[in-house]
Amino acid sequence: MSKPSMRPGRKARNIHERIREAAEGFRLAPVPGVTDADTYPEVAALMTACRQAIEASIPKRVVFEGRTYWLSAALNLILDVYAAPGDARPLFSGATFSNEDHGHRPGH
Repeated sequence: MSKPSMRPGRKARNIHERIREAAEGFRLAPVPGVTDADTYPEVAALMTACRQAIEASIPKRVVFEGRTYWLSAALNLILDVYAAPGDARPLFSGATFSNEDHGHRPGH
């Protein structure tokens, strides 16, 4: 049995390899379907990170025609996740949502 690698990138490569393997399994499935996030935790974590990046970009306010409006948003997203910018098809597609409002917090 070999000892665990001390190289910091090794664990990250393993996570990305597991995501690639899961995506290949999705592609080979006879019928597209819904998969529970607990079945593929690395894919679920990547989708959560994608959603959080989008949530972080939601503004608290929008100026329209010289007037400021305050924005609060909850998200239901359908995501296509690509492994590289030149890829013609996504690594995988999925849906994710948030139960929280993002942007302006009413009353503040």
